[in-house]
Amino acid sequence: MTNDLDRWAANLAVAPSDRPLDRLEAEIGRDIAQRRRDARVLKALTPVRLGAVGLALAMGVTAGSAAAMAAMRMPHPSGVFAVAQLAPSTLLEGAR
Repeated sequence: MTNDLDRWAANLAVAPSDRPLDRLEAEIGRDIAQRRRDARVLKALTPVRLGAVGLALAMGVTAGSAAAMAAMRMPHPSGVFAVAQLAPSTLLEGAR
């Protein structure tokens, strides 16, 4: 195993690089600058994101409470045969 590793390292040392390394430092500098710009944009958009989450939460609470109030106002069938509306044949046919 060690012999294979030594041979692979020697082959790698004599192989040409797959890209020119003279522009590597400039590419790294551009990448760092881009990441800093992205971080500033994300930081600037934080209030917008929080507002969107708050709005979605408010809409969900409003819609959920309206649905709950509507469900509470509906008359519930009572009696011996009230469970018959949950029979598979009734549910599959879509009849109510």
